[in-house]
Parts: sequence; C-alpha cells; structure tokens
Amino acid sequence: MRTVLLFLTIVGLVLLTAGCVDHVGEQKKEMRYVKVAKVTTPSFLDERSFNATIEENHQSSVAFRVGGQMASIYFSEGDYIEKGQVLAALDKRDFKTRLLAAEGQYKQAKSEFERYSQLHKQGKFPQNSLDKLEAGFLAAKSNWESASNALLDTELKAPFSGYIYQKFIDNHEPVAPGEPALIIIDTNTLEVNFSVPETIINQLHEGQQAKVVINHNTNVKYPAIVKSVAHKAGDDGLFNVRLKMPNPDPQKIKPGMTAKAIIDNSSSEQTTNISIPTEALFFQEKESKVWIFNQQTNKVSSRSVIAGEIIDDGWVRILGGVHENEMIVIAGVHSLMEGQQVKPLSQKVSL
Repeated sequence: MRTVLLFLTIVGLVLLTAGCVDHVGEQKKEMRYVKVAKVTTPSFLDERSFNATIEENHQSSVAFRVGGQMASIYFSEGDYIEKGQVLAALDKRDFKTRLLAAEGQYKQAKSEFERYSQLHKQGKFPQNSLDKLEAGFLAAKSNWESASNALLDTELKAPFSGYIYQKFIDNHEPVAPGEPALIIIDTNTLEVNFSVPETIINQLHEGQQAKVVINHNTNVKYPAIVKSVAHKAGDDGLFNVRLKMPNPDPQKIKPGMTAKAIIDNSSSEQTTNISIPTEALFFQEKESKVWIFNQQTNKVSSRSVIAGEIIDDGWVRILGGVHENEMIVIAGVHSLMEGQQVKPLSQKVSL
C-alpha cells in the first residue's frame, strides 16, 4: 500500500512540474502589445529652464545733502521720473539769506585783497599782512561757494530715470541731511534671478545668451544675457545666476513677477544629448536598463544604460548604452521578459 501511494505522489509531482514548465513557456511566447519609440536627439535638450523672479536692475535711496523743512514734493509713489528731474525741495529762505551774507563777505574780502596787493607791489604794504588778507579772502570765497552749493542742494534731483518705489517724506516736515527721502527703481532694464545645481553651474558663463518667459507665457521669449554667476553655493546648495534683460514693456512687466529663465546649452560640451522618458527605465541587479526592440524578430532584449540627470517634464539624460535610431519600449517595461515577442502599437513615436 505504501509503495502504491509513493508511486502516485511521484507521478503527481512530475505532472505538476511539467504543467508549470509549459505555463512558463506559454507565458514567454505570449504576444504583448507595447509602446515603442525611436531614440533621437530632442531639440529641447539644447535648452534648460529654471524658475526665476524678476527684479529691478538698479535701486537707489536718494537723500538731501542739507537739512531743512520740506516745502514741496512733486511726485508720488509709482510715478515715473526722468533723470535730472526735481523730485522735492526744501524751504529756500534761510539758504538764500546765508548766501547773500556769504556773498557780501566774499566781495569785501576780495576787494581788500586786490587793493592791498597793488600796494604790496609798490612796496607800501608788508608781505605778512598781505598773507593774512589773502587767507581771509580765500575763507570768504569758500564760505560763499558752500552757501551757493547749499542753496542748490535744497532741490532733490533724480539720479536716473525710473519709478518712485517708496516715499519717506511729507510736506512741512523737518528733514535731516543724509536721511533717506525716496527710493527709486530702474525698470527699463531688468534682472532675472534664479538658482542652478552644481551639475550644470560650470556650463554657465557671463555673456551667455538666454531667454526669459514672463508669467509662463511660452509663446513669447525675450532675449537676455547672463550677467553674473555665483562662485559659491548658498545654504540650499544651489548657485545663484542673474540675467540682464531690456524691459520690453515697463508698464506690464514689473519687479517681483515670476518667470522662466531659459539657458541655451547648444554650445556647451555634453557627453550625449540623448534623453528618454523615465518610464522607459527599469532596474535589475542594481543597474538601470531599457528594453531594446528588434524590428526583425519583434522581440525585446534588456540592455544596461548609464542614466544621467533628470530633465524637466519626466525625461532623463542617457550618458551611454543606447544610440540614435534604436527602438526602445517606453511603456509597460515591468511586465516584459527577456527574449519575449511583442507587437508594437500601431502609432510609433520618436523621442
């Protein structure tokens, strides 16, 4: 009885094993539909885009060089001003009085010095006395020039064209010399500020061509150039880059807006410009791989690749392992087997 049971058990195991082998064979032979694409060099790989912010090219805090009482303010926050325009003025009465007094002293000292200089030439006036008159004359002249300049400095003029960003003064208030009165920003030229990782910092340099998209309107790209590249990373490990861009419309494009900075990498040295969707990659034995589709046999075979940096929109740069015009599987890669026969979908795409 035991012999019969052992025999039946062995026969059952053999039949079960054979069934599994047949099942695996059938699975390997099973035809699957897959999405394939031809490996090419996408044109967008010559460009890299980064989130950026728009900033003014120049900001200046302007102040009176003399102190006094505010008499007139000619502009308000948000107003556009031209270089050299008078922005505000102090009460001039005291300054005019000082100028008249200084001018009278200067004319008197000048007249005395000139008269006694003639007597000195005739030998009728000593040199040391003439030197004292000359010192008094020069001091009076300096005071007169200082008073004249002080009167001119009662008017605050715009150092460059731009907009009044902030106002700290009001009419009839006392103003101290050097106290900030207005902040002016120049928006005719803009700066575009963004940060990049260390993997591409050495691909950027001053004077490099760039483009800027404002408010993510990809239909319009404004020309710009790289103004500066940081030589040290910030606390976040990123390097700051600044672009310089003429403002195409100062009424609409303002500091503080968001933008996309687009850097042209077409002239930079790249190991490869091949890129594939991240969905085409799978990992096996700690290696990055793709399925290569053979158009002659309709079979797939795995191949190890060297994956580089992740690019925008779910693409990854491939540094080695695949070549242009090869066909790869770009969807359903985790359900395939080595040597499996597949059927590509009717619509083929190119990467």
